Amino acid sequence: MQSDDVVFTGTVMAIENVSPAATIEANAADSESAAPTVPAADATPIIRYHFKIDEKFAGPDTAEIDVFSGGDDGDCGYHFRKGDQYIVFTQQETEGRLFATICSGTRPVADGRALIPQLRAMRNHQQIASVFGVLRRADPPLLAPADDPDDPLPHIKLKLRSKYDRFATSTGPNGVYSFYDVHSGEYHFSASLPARMELSERTLPGALPPFKIPNGACYEYNVDALPLGKIRGAVLGPDGKPLKIASVELYRAEKYKDTEPGLWGFQGSKGDFEFDHIGPGDYILVFNRLNRLDPNSPYPRAFYPGVANQNETSIITLKDGEQLLKADMQVADGYPTRRIRVQLKWKDGRPPGEVTIMAKADQGENPAAQRMAEGIYDFTLLQSTHYTISAWEDLDPQHLSQRRGKESCNIPARIDAEPVTIDGADTETNDISLTFPSVACDNH
Repeated sequence: MQSDDVVFTGTVMAIENVSPAATIEANAADSESAAPTVPAADATPIIRYHFKIDEKFAGPDTAEIDVFSGGDDGDCGYHFRKGDQYIVFTQQETEGRLFATICSGTRPVADGRALIPQLRAMRNHQQIASVFGVLRRADPPLLAPADDPDDPLPHIKLKLRSKYDRFATSTGPNGVYSFYDVHSGEYHFSASLPARMELSERTLPGALPPFKIPNGACYEYNVDALPLGKIRGAVLGPDGKPLKIASVELYRAEKYKDTEPGLWGFQGSKGDFEFDHIGPGDYILVFNRLNRLDPNSPYPRAFYPGVANQNETSIITLKDGEQLLKADMQVADGYPTRRIRVQLKWKDGRPPGEVTIMAKADQGENPAAQRMAEGIYDFTLLQSTHYTISAWEDLDPQHLSQRRGKESCNIPARIDAEPVTIDGADTETNDISLTFPSVACDNH
């Protein structure tokens, strides 16, 4: 806590738009003779939130306070709701106003059960935990059962272990834990969990990774215990071989909507996809949910095990801790495609720099470039689409000037090859060339 910090828990009593545009309109309404003023197009909307302070941790002795925040998502503004209670961290900005942002630690009080005891300890000059947080039972993003909140896990034994130190504690009745007097180092976090659960981070595969703690840390580290269920499989083409690129999404069966995203998985060079930490329940697996025209995986939407309609899909049912490792789905009726090879040429030899090549589709997704050799690339095109194939090179002017012995020569930052437009249905054109111009020296 610094001397000028203002930190408190409080309840939002009133919300008011005080953005520049709103202020100008209000002034104009109060005066019929007021000259019309047009606010700047880039004026940032500002919202004033009037709080009743419920508990102060740092700041002035006052019962109420105003906190400001941005009114749109582009400026990291925090959106408070009237009548709700929050832990508020502020920072002073222009005109002495106190601002709160989404990056400052501000949150609903319900999400601060581990933080509030540490704030009280700071305020009262008591010992502060080195590492603290909440241990919860959770599910991967978007896969929690309906109306099933993340439950804190009480009375679980926890350990922190580094090369030289061991620390132990237990979670309290609300899942909160604290470790004190932890020395700096890299630590592994472990827990004596119920069967068929694993410590992890909901957004990462695998077990919980180690983390580093510096000296004097006061580190909030919320930990999730996730189920051990797993679904692994491959999206197969009509020939029975895995597609080189495929995206799949997993849903709780009762929550599937083709307009909303599910838990996303990717199939690449390994030739399979995998979802881990899946809890017991019924699931729907879908390939190409948005039914995109994608030359990189040119097949329409399909549901497991490879059917076109949702009402024909096979529901995947997992028991607690069960692993389904052959959830393969075979697609058919692909979109007609063809390949084209692109060769890059330079009039006076290639200058030092970084080359980018792309094929832009007039509908659907852009194809990925596959590098075959130096200056030679392959694209897979949909026959139903036109493409503009272009390339440019970001030059290294300093390297190029020195190589030419012209220290005073101004080299352009980039050169562009003349683009070429290709009809995907033109199966007779299998090779094209893109030529870069000479690098001109501009002494001006």
